[in-house]
Amino acid sequence: MSSLSPTNRKLIAIITSSFLTTFIIARLFVYLILGHLMPNLFLTIKGVHIHHFTYGVLILVIIGLFFILKHPSPDSRAFKWLTWGYGIGLGLTFDEFGMWIRLEDNYWIRQSYDAIIIITLLLLNIAYYRSVLKWLKEMFNSGKDEEEEEETE
Repeated sequence: MSSLSPTNRKLIAIITSSFLTTFIIARLFVYLILGHLMPNLFLTIKGVHIHHFTYGVLILVIIGLFFILKHPSPDSRAFKWLTWGYGIGLGLTFDEFGMWIRLEDNYWIRQSYDAIIIITLLLLNIAYYRSVLKWLKEMFNSGKDEEEEEETE
């Protein structure tokens, strides 16, 4: 497996940053609304609260369909905007991961936080796995070289 190109690393960085930003903003909005420091923006239809993971799933579906049908070039502007949208969709969806995995209407469930951490680490691993391995090898090899120099003196 070859390392990622700079373009792909940039795309992963865009996804990661939009994912984490969306998570932080979504949590902030919920805290502010529940603390009555902001107007209630929750969508409720006939007494049923529509959670924001629904919007995230819809965003992911639309972006996935667009990618399948249109095949945009990775260098195009549309591709970069879709990449931002993909991160936003992931953030909205996985912010409420615990709710849809446990089928409970409990926003503060720990699995949501765990999912955010796991997805972030997965994205960073995809982007930097080879670089980190190379750095670790160089670090350990330089330590061995210094030990060998001390032994020969």
